[in-house]
Amino acid sequence: MKRIGDFILAALLSIGLILSLDALTNSINIEKFAWDFRYYIAMAQDGFKAHPLASPFAYRYAIPLLVYAIHHWLGFSIETGFRGLAYLGAFLQLMGVFTFTAWFARSRKAAFIALLVTGFSLFHVKFLLFDIYRPDHLTYAFILLGTYFAFQRKFIPLLIVTLIASQTREFAIIPLIAHLFSFARTEKRRSFLSQSWVSVLTLILALGLPRLLIPVTEDFQFVSLTPDGLLRGLLAPLIFTRDINFVYTLIAYLLPILMIASVPQIKSAYLSLSDEIRKFLLVYTVIVLFFSFLGGTDFPRFATYLFAPQIILLGVLIDKTNNILIVIMLIAVFIFNLLCLPVPLASVEAYRDFYGGYDVRLSASTLWRIVELASFILLGWFVRKKISFEPALS
Repeated sequence: MKRIGDFILAALLSIGLILSLDALTNSINIEKFAWDFRYYIAMAQDGFKAHPLASPFAYRYAIPLLVYAIHHWLGFSIETGFRGLAYLGAFLQLMGVFTFTAWFARSRKAAFIALLVTGFSLFHVKFLLFDIYRPDHLTYAFILLGTYFAFQRKFIPLLIVTLIASQTREFAIIPLIAHLFSFARTEKRRSFLSQSWVSVLTLILALGLPRLLIPVTEDFQFVSLTPDGLLRGLLAPLIFTRDINFVYTLIAYLLPILMIASVPQIKSAYLSLSDEIRKFLLVYTVIVLFFSFLGGTDFPRFATYLFAPQIILLGVLIDKTNNILIVIMLIAVFIFNLLCLPVPLASVEAYRDFYGGYDVRLSASTLWRIVELASFILLGWFVRKKISFEPALS
């Protein structure tokens, strides 16, 4: 009964958080700007007959086609279809984080804190309520489900989830790959080889067929097999401002952990996990970093896919963390992620500087964000030191 009560409370908290963030969030101006959303809207309107179809957006067709069905079969507007999926995706994401953390850490406290940390991250919920036309809405929940199946060594369900989820966003294949390098390697050699071959064939079909069958006329991939695309990938690490923004967005996303724990404590939490889980998290994190750096220009959005390692480490750390420090951390994360402010749309530059960390753009606003981030990390360090020096109460 207590677990059911916790689940109901988490559901109510999730709904309240989503509605509150929605009330605090403005909507993207689809008339003023011409960004990724125009391709997703076109697919929701006309399916694969939309013109033009562009790479990589056309390969993330699952959400636009769901909206297509909602629009043409149920009669709702395209905006209503996308908004409904945005609400559903946010709810499934937050409840998925709560349920997974509660299961993994066996701690209701850790589960609720992980839910709040995820909800307070700008690009997990607020941004997807601002730009409802993104394809990411269901990807986070799918990744959590895939991670759960990997931890449970349930290969076939993991494979099915990956096949479906990869049609929303390429990051969804990561749990399957991480599984092969961690849990699958502990299986008998024959089982490991069969899982590997089936996974490779499945990924070729899931990622390759859309790229063969969907006729795109424009290409916006940062790295591709074209000469220009390969050259961009080779030169990207040599662009200093891009490197700074990449590192900033990673540290910014991991602010909750960096506030409540020192690097040795984080390392200790990581080493306390089983060998298979450590390997899974290592491979998962490396692939996220690889996809993020070479995947495009929106580093802050890509960093959110580190949410699985973050909630796992929170699950280990939270029960050993002072409640005062947790409250301070949550307040800091809420403030840093600018949740009470509307996303500025006066200009493209203002929009990109709102959070910072966009591609090679390094402005005074970005430098201020870096100072703000460092200040919150130092605040966490100071509070930890203050608490550790306080005499224990008898």
